[in-house]
Amino acid sequence: MEDSQAVTTTDTCIIGAGPQGLAAALQLELVAPSMDVTVIDHSDQWLTAWKTQFARADITTLRSPIVHHPSPDPYALTDFVEQHGFERSGLPYDPPTAESFSAFCSEIIKKAELASPIAAIPETIQSDHTGIELQTSAGVIRSRHLIIATNPHHRNIPQWTWNLVGRQAGLLEHSLDVNLAETPDLEGQKIAIVGGGLTAAHLARSAALKGAEVKLIARNPLRIRDFDTEPGWLGPKYLTKYFAESDVERRIQVAREARGGGSIPEWMHNTLLDLTSSHAMEILDSAEVTSADALSPGGCILQLNNNEQIYSDQVWLATGTQSNIESMRCLKQILADVPVIDGLPLVDHSLRLGPHPVYVMGRVAAFALGPAAGNLWGARHAARRITTAITGIELSSDGYYRQSSGPNNTKP
Repeated sequence: MEDSQAVTTTDTCIIGAGPQGLAAALQLELVAPSMDVTVIDHSDQWLTAWKTQFARADITTLRSPIVHHPSPDPYALTDFVEQHGFERSGLPYDPPTAESFSAFCSEIIKKAELASPIAAIPETIQSDHTGIELQTSAGVIRSRHLIIATNPHHRNIPQWTWNLVGRQAGLLEHSLDVNLAETPDLEGQKIAIVGGGLTAAHLARSAALKGAEVKLIARNPLRIRDFDTEPGWLGPKYLTKYFAESDVERRIQVAREARGGGSIPEWMHNTLLDLTSSHAMEILDSAEVTSADALSPGGCILQLNNNEQIYSDQVWLATGTQSNIESMRCLKQILADVPVIDGLPLVDHSLRLGPHPVYVMGRVAAFALGPAAGNLWGARHAARRITTAITGIELSSDGYYRQSSGPNNTKP
């Protein structure tokens, strides 16, 4: 380590300034306000990636009900919306608008006096089991505890796309890279969107409304479901049996199957049907792309498994991502001591990675939290468990806390 490098010493470091990282920071601030917490992110502002992705995909309403958000108090967002006169979404289960959610997060960050994130990229992480040293692009951070809140993952890229990669600018894009916010007009463009989940639906709706001729291609019939996981996964109805499963591989398989493929709520399905009625969109479900060929000077031909061929000017992949803790290469030394199955680490109740003072949030915490770990519900529950493990103080559902059995309460 060079002497010229900046060195930051802190009690707890959080990697990731999205909703998950915010939930952890708020819980720690509530329970242990004197604790020094440092947050690093690719941006020096909270929720940058979240805001950017919602804007790019033209998403104006969240999927989770209004009681799920980063604050420890389940009713805080409801009260905020009412007090500040924000418009309600009017949709089933009252999901908040993206506007009200963003304003609410800004408000609770301000009230909690949370410091802005440090713009830094983690490069290596070393642990001696009692503390952590992070080498980052902005210097060294030494911390007693580390929380991973970045949703490590790989993109799902179908093999048939290989003939399109690098052939033409803008011909093939993953949904995470599509930017509808900077594309006001798609008049006359033929766009094929591959995927059957809510991201695919948002992109299809917005592209059609911007004038494109859209074909939505999904391997299976569109699955209509209010949430991406059944509500039973938020409580004992399903979780009791899940936690009792002693076969770790089976447990992870159940978590994957519970999320399944993509799904869309009924209100979105009705919106898509309206667009198909006006001939702005065509839904090709139970259809799969088997091959693709780029054309000169532009566009491509997609071959489907039903022998249909489709011409497209652009192909957008809404094929999702696969959670994988090993995609975060800076964790290599840590993961050497942690069993990982299908990309998910086998963490204990406290979400700790083996003997190291490193904790995970988001979808990679599914082994201990269940298939809803990546949702806002999961953010709050993960934050509580990690806060209890770090401070020995357990936060109850009403926003207050009670003394726990000790600073390292990690019941199995």
